[in-house]
Amino acid sequence: MTQEKHDHDTAPRKPGKQARILLVFYRGHSLHRFEAEHIGDHCLHSTISALFNGYGLVFDRERVKVPNRFGTQTTVTQYRLAGSSREKAARLLSRWGVPI
Repeated sequence: MTQEKHDHDTAPRKPGKQARILLVFYRGHSLHRFEAEHIGDHCLHSTISALFNGYGLVFDRERVKVPNRFGTQTTVTQYRLAGSSREKAARLLSRWGVPI
């Protein structure tokens, strides 16, 4: 593999979902899988993985209980952009042409 394929600062051709989700995190919000559904991400853990593995962005994680459709509680992971990744996220969003 060439160095280009390992470059964490290379932007994707069409950021779409990744940019939309990263902007939410950059603006200081946290998300879990059910909240992400409402903004078009049906597999949040995969998006988090792609942002970490592809761009080196770090996310804080917390296990929380949320109500489910059966009237009980489900444990999910609540994600938040780590403070140490804020500057990197801003550069990436800028490169993607996303106003922050």
